[in-house]
Amino acid sequence: MIPKDQIEKLQNSVNIVDVIGERIDIRRAGSNYKARCPFHDEKTPSFMISDSKQIFKCFGCGASGDSIKFVMMYDNLSYPDAIRSLASKYGIEIKEEYDGTVRDRTEDDKKEVLRILNGLACDLFHEHLITEMTKQNSHVKKYVESRKIDNELLTKFRLGYAPDDWHALRNDLRFSQYQDETLVEAGLRKQNEKGNIYDQFRNRLMFPIFDQLGNVLAFSGRTFDDQSQPKYLNSPETVLYRKNQVLYGLYQAMDSIRKKREIILVEGNVDLISMHKFGYTNAAAICGTAFTENHALLVKRNAERVFIMLDGDTAGMKSALRTSEIILETGMVPEIVLLPDGSDPDSFLYAEGKESLDKLLDKPLNIIDLSIAFNGLRTDTANSKITAVRTVAESFKHIKDPLTLDMYTNEASLKLQTDKASFEKEIKRNPKSQDIKHTEIKTISGTYTPRNDDAVEFTLIYLMISDNNALKLILSKLTEKDIHNPEASSLFLKIYELFEEGEPVKLNNILIDFDDKFKDFMISFVLSQETAYSGYDGRSGNGKPEEKIMAACNDSIRIIMLRKLSGSIKGLNEELKYTDDPERQNEILQKVSSLKKEQIELSNNKNGL
Repeated sequence: MIPKDQIEKLQNSVNIVDVIGERIDIRRAGSNYKARCPFHDEKTPSFMISDSKQIFKCFGCGASGDSIKFVMMYDNLSYPDAIRSLASKYGIEIKEEYDGTVRDRTEDDKKEVLRILNGLACDLFHEHLITEMTKQNSHVKKYVESRKIDNELLTKFRLGYAPDDWHALRNDLRFSQYQDETLVEAGLRKQNEKGNIYDQFRNRLMFPIFDQLGNVLAFSGRTFDDQSQPKYLNSPETVLYRKNQVLYGLYQAMDSIRKKREIILVEGNVDLISMHKFGYTNAAAICGTAFTENHALLVKRNAERVFIMLDGDTAGMKSALRTSEIILETGMVPEIVLLPDGSDPDSFLYAEGKESLDKLLDKPLNIIDLSIAFNGLRTDTANSKITAVRTVAESFKHIKDPLTLDMYTNEASLKLQTDKASFEKEIKRNPKSQDIKHTEIKTISGTYTPRNDDAVEFTLIYLMISDNNALKLILSKLTEKDIHNPEASSLFLKIYELFEEGEPVKLNNILIDFDDKFKDFMISFVLSQETAYSGYDGRSGNGKPEEKIMAACNDSIRIIMLRKLSGSIKGLNEELKYTDDPERQNEILQKVSSLKKEQIELSNNKNGL
C-alpha cells in the first residue's frame, strides 16, 4: 500500500509538462500547453496541459487527470505501478506500507506477488544460463553460440536457461516461502489432470517478457532443436500478463523508439535480438499472439512511424497485411519491408548484412504493394482487374485518415490501371466500422452533475488554487461553512489546511480523496475557467489575467456573502412568524433592518470588499 502522504510527495515533486512532454509532442499555448490527444485520433489539437494546475484534459474524448493518471493511461499501468514508475524515473523514494499479512486480498497485491516470483525465476534462469556458458560441451552453450547471441545481448535481454528438471523452482530456496498454487497462478508451474505439479518450463532457452518499467511479466521458452514441440512455449495469461498488451523487447527499445519516434516490428524473439545486435535498437517483436488493436495503440503511443518487417514467406506476408490493416485503423501509415522468400530478419542480416537491410528500410512498400504481391493481383483481363480492385479496396476500408485514403486511392488506380471512381465506389460498398476501440480509456459510468447554484462555489475553488492573493482574500472573508455544496466545502477546508500548514495548494493535492467522477468534473471545470480567465491561446479579452481573477474573486465573495445575508434574513423572518415575545420581535426587526442595510451596501460596492 502506498500511503497518501507519499502520493502527495510525488505529485509535488514531478511536473506534468515534463511527464507528458517525454511521451508526446507538446507546444506552448499561452500559459498552458497543447497537443494532439494520444488517446484518440484528431487533426486539431484539443489536448490541454495546465502547468500551473498540474492537470491535463482532452476536450475531444474527455480524458483528464494528473501526471499519475496520464502515466496509467499512456503506459497502461495500474495506479500503484504508475506511482512507482514516476518515482523511479525522477529518483523519488516512495515508502510503501505492508501490514505483515499474506498479500492476496486485492488484484494489485496478486500482481505484486507475481512480479516478485517472475523476477526470482528470471534471476534463477539467468544464473543457470551463465553457468551453462562456462561448460565446454553444454548443448545450451552450443545453441546460443550457433545463434550468435553474445554476452552483451544475454545480459541486455536477461536470457536464461530452464534446467531439464521437473522441480527446479521448488528445489530453489528462493521459492520455499511460496505455495505451489501461487507458482501455478504465476504460470511458472503446472498441474496435470492427476493433480501432480511440476515446472512449466524445462530444458528451454528462456526469454523473459518485460513491461515498460522493467518488471518481468512472463516468459517464452524455446527448445534447442526444431523437432521438439512446441518450439516456443509461452506463459499462460495471468492477472499480470495479457498477450495483446505486450511487445517483446519494447522495454529494451523504449529509449531508442522515443528518440527516433520510429519502431520496427518483427516477429520472433531471436529476430528481435539480432536486430538489436546490428544496431536497430528501436525494434520490438510480436510475441506469442496475433497483432491486435491494443498492440497498434501501444505502437501509436510511442512512435510516429512504424515499419513492419515480418518473414518473407506467404505466412509472413499474410501476417504483415493483417498487421498493416490494424495499424491503419489507428490513423498511422504502416511502412512494410518485404524480405526475400524464406528469409527472416535474423537470417537476412547474417546473409546480406546491415547495408542491404538499410536499403530496404529506405524504400519501404505500402499496403497497396503488399496486397498486390501477396494476392498475386493482375490487370490483364477485366475479371482480374475487378478482383484486384476489390481486394485492394478491402484493405482501404481500414483507413481512417481522409488524406491517406485519397493518396492511396490515386496510387492504386494508377498501379491497377483503373479509374479512381471505381475504388471509391468499392470502398463505400459494405464499409467496415472505422471506429477503433480505445480499450485503455476506462469510461466512467455516470458523471458528477452539480447544481446551477454550485457554479460560484466551484469558481471560488478555482480562484483559490490559481492566485495567492485571491486565496488570502477568500480565506479572510469566508469559511467552509459558507459553502453549501459538500464536495466544494471539503475542497475549501482542504485548501485552508494546506495553506495553514504552509504546503503548496495544487489541484492534484486537494483531489486525492475524491472519486474519479468528481475528479473528472473538477478538472474539466478548472480548465474551462483557465480558458475564460487567461485564454487557451493566451490572447483572451480585456484586462490582465491577474486583474480578471481578482475582479472575479470580489464578485464571487460578494455573491456568497449576499446569499449568506439572505439566508439570515429569511431565517429571522421565519422565527418572527412564531414569536409572541414583543422584546424578541423587536430584536428580530432591528436585526433584519441591519442585515438589509448591509445587503444594500454590499450590492452597491463593486470596487472591492
